[in-house]
Amino acid sequence: MTIAKLQQFLAVCQFQSVTRAAEFLHISQPSLSATIKKIEEQAGAPIFERKTRPVSLTPFGVAFIQGIEQVY
Repeated sequence: MTIAKLQQFLAVCQFQSVTRAAEFLHISQPSLSATIKKIEEQAGAPIFERKTRPVSLTPFGVAFIQGIEQVY
């Protein structure tokens, strides 16, 4: 996983929206969604609850971000 992908993940957490994070990062929303999907596949579990607006972290996502914050 690259630092760029982690920054994209953190932007979605910050904005609680894939669309707003994509605008902030100056990338397309489908590209960001694909990156998040790849991160979830690599992690082996869903990180975001997509049924809610704004998007929120799953319990796994909370643990995942805590691990990133310790390293990053």
